[in-house]
Amino acid sequence: MGWNTGAGGEGFGGGARARLLVADRQPLVAEALAALLAARGFAVVARAHYGADAAAIMAGGGVNIALLDLDLQDPGPIDLLRDAACRQTRMILMAASAEHPGVALALDSGAAGLILKSEGADSLVHCIATVASGGRWFDLSARHRALDHADAINGARTLTRRERDVARLVATGQRNRGIAGQLGISEGTVKMHLHNVYAKLGLESRTQLAMDERLRMLG
Repeated sequence: MGWNTGAGGEGFGGGARARLLVADRQPLVAEALAALLAARGFAVVARAHYGADAAAIMAGGGVNIALLDLDLQDPGPIDLLRDAACRQTRMILMAASAEHPGVALALDSGAAGLILKSEGADSLVHCIATVASGGRWFDLSARHRALDHADAINGARTLTRRERDVARLVATGQRNRGIAGQLGISEGTVKMHLHNVYAKLGLESRTQLAMDERLRMLG
């Protein structure tokens, strides 16, 4: 089930104008998707299996909608969304699960749509037609994950500068004594900052902190 904004895609009015790139790291999947969409009246003008090929196709201006596997590599779709040379192409990302770690980043980075691979063909067609007509289309479970992610990012933004410093050093594997020496503070102060970091981010261990993406997103 999806959630959309803007123009609708009913009647596939946008489909006739869409020039599609289908990019999936599994060639058979890309070919199957291209065949499905062609049978539904869309013009699939290019296929790719690597991020670099997808980027070159989008930069060339021959497509206006790209259907991208969220697991695409070298570069990944999040990097493609942020690439100025690709921004004239509206991008729809495909995820294997709403729990995929890239889902929230995709929505935050300006994707025009996001659909789960577990959805049926009709949902995919409606998603593409909606995006082709100027709207945006997101799987509801993915949207809910993005909202949860936004709340989490807001929690990360409440960290003080020193708390961020401590958190980043912990995430690199440094111990409290080394952090104290590097920052010129006592081990007790390091522990106090780390306690605050855990509380604000909802974490319980150094391992969880090392795996957390929010600090990297905050820069």
